[in-house]
Amino acid sequence: MGDMMKKNQYISKAFFVLAGICIALSFFLLAGANNVSPVGRYQLEVVLRGSFPDLYVIDTSTGRVKWVDSKDENKPFEEIRSK
Repeated sequence: MGDMMKKNQYISKAFFVLAGICIALSFFLLAGANNVSPVGRYQLEVVLRGSFPDLYVIDTSTGRVKWVDSKDENKPFEEIRSK
């Protein structure tokens, strides 16, 4: 009976050691993730007014909203003037 208790204690300790290692690794991996460029920063919204679509671009990190016209196509967000 004593050998079985020692075996259970070793299994329990091994489990907690592995759990601690996993928690520490996840902390170190996630702590270094703040230099990653944001994915999905800009959202598009299309509004139909009759048969004419209006396109709005929303910067989700700053909250800025810009209306995109045909002359603004293929421009970076910073170069599009707010209207």
